[in-house]
Amino acid sequence: MVIPFLDPLLAEPLIKIQLVLLAVNMIPVWPLDGGRIVLSFILMFYPKARLFEMYLSVSLLLTILTIIITFIMLPKTLFLLVLSIFIFIKLVSEWRYRKYRLAFEKYVMNRLT
Repeated sequence: MVIPFLDPLLAEPLIKIQLVLLAVNMIPVWPLDGGRIVLSFILMFYPKARLFEMYLSVSLLLTILTIIITFIMLPKTLFLLVLSIFIFIKLVSEWRYRKYRLAFEKYVMNRLT
């Protein structure tokens, strides 16, 4: 909204920063928006908690791989390392609650049938 009114020397870096943030946010790993989009498509066609657990496992493995790669490439990738660690923490907290999602699904299915 404000960028058209800014000086071009300031507007161009702000646009680049916003595009990088958009690209990072669309990565298909669970806590990010891209991951939520992928998961919603998966659950539309196969609404089972086991598939959600598998998706969390894949996201966890990809995040661990990203942490290892960004750690090797330090100091150029410090921002990505911090972001990957944050995503890893969110994934671990979601991983802890996966059993409750499965139990809720079983309870609701038994109740409806």
